[in-house]
Amino acid sequence: MSYRGFLAELLMAECDDRARRRSERRIKTAAVPREKSLRTFEFEANPHVDT
Repeated sequence: MSYRGFLAELLMAECDDRARRRSERRIKTAAVPREKSLRTFEFEANPHVDT
């Protein structure tokens, strides 16, 4: 691999890592629960939702 190719790969890896960390930080800051499922949905809370 050439020096230029190595730097390109390194830059892409850094950009991907930054994007991943940015996304994780925003989710943490928003305090949004990560996992939701239909098993935990309260259908009684909204009578207009069909089960």
